Amino acid sequence: MKVSKQEKALTRKRILRAAVDVISEKGFKSASMREIARRAEVGDATIYNYFPTKESLLYGYCEEKQREVAEALKMIDDFNEYTLREQLQQLTETELALWLPDREFLAEVFTLTFSAPVAGAVNLAETRRLFNHMVEEMIDAAIEVGEIPDQPYRELLAPLYWDYFTGVLAFWLKDDSQGYANTTQLVDRSVEMIAMVLQTALIGKALDLFSFMFRSQISRHLEKLGDYTAPWKQAKRRFMDGGDG
Repeated sequence: MKVSKQEKALTRKRILRAAVDVISEKGFKSASMREIARRAEVGDATIYNYFPTKESLLYGYCEEKQREVAEALKMIDDFNEYTLREQLQQLTETELALWLPDREFLAEVFTLTFSAPVAGAVNLAETRRLFNHMVEEMIDAAIEVGEIPDQPYRELLAPLYWDYFTGVLAFWLKDDSQGYANTTQLVDRSVEMIAMVLQTALIGKALDLFSFMFRSQISRHLEKLGDYTAPWKQAKRRFMDGGDG
């Protein structure tokens, strides 16, 4: 019997939910695909049709979480009227709120990712793309309405915000203050600073400065290299000319 797309989507979500529960309870290393399949009430072979490895389950849930965040933001009626600062703060707070029930699972994601950073970066590529897309849309809209100036190196801003948010998650996972109050303060203060930086296009200006310094240093070293190699070039020319001159 042919399985519909809707049924496949529901089964996928059920497997992911089971994976979160089992991995949160037992840890990534101790959790088995067989146990996750049983918790999801699917066959041992069926789970591999959806997720070929345990790692794909772990990072697949991260992708699913980004889609949930995007849908949650779309449900806010006047979200498009928020300032860029308000949108970035809402994004960050929504991420934390939706990750809260699965905090132990997220800790497992961090442990696996930082134990193998290259593989982790590859496995998080789609999660990162979904997150960056949300940030890019916010920044582009703010530039279009004149809230912030056009940003040099605009393509770097969303990846930088991803790096910032990764740091926020790491801080949150270690935060033992009541109600994660320290994380709340961190987000409030840091997002305000980020908005101020974007309003002044400071990142682009700083990158322009570093680019200028780098180019000038390279140019100077090339000139010195030219001075050093000039006698050798002259000798080579004399040799090729048969020793004349």
